[in-house]
Amino acid sequence: MALLRRSVWVVLFVAAVWSGMRFSNENAEPVSIHYVIGTLHGVPLWLALVGSFAVGLAAAFAAFAGRLARASLAQRRYRKTVAALESEVHQLRNLPVEAGGIEEPVAPSLVAPAEPGA
Repeated sequence: MALLRRSVWVVLFVAAVWSGMRFSNENAEPVSIHYVIGTLHGVPLWLALVGSFAVGLAAAFAAFAGRLARASLAQRRYRKTVAALESEVHQLRNLPVEAGGIEEPVAPSLVAPAEPGA
């Protein structure tokens, strides 16, 4: 099973390399890239395409990293809050019960009925 899995990965790697080589050979025409601050002349088309893909991937990763950092900080804050609340519950469970502080419940028959006009 491991040999089959490894051979599938080798075939996929060879196919990716072959596709990349073919892509670069088919798109080797020189192009000009115009930036806000300047222009690059004679850049192969495949390099411009791969570069723009890489810039987009980096921008998406930066946006994802910002959200991930925000979520991780919120998770940390929630964990601290839960730990503090669990500590408080533990302290309340360990408080001694006062012997004279508990009142006996009053039977309903001994309670005076409420007056209708009150």
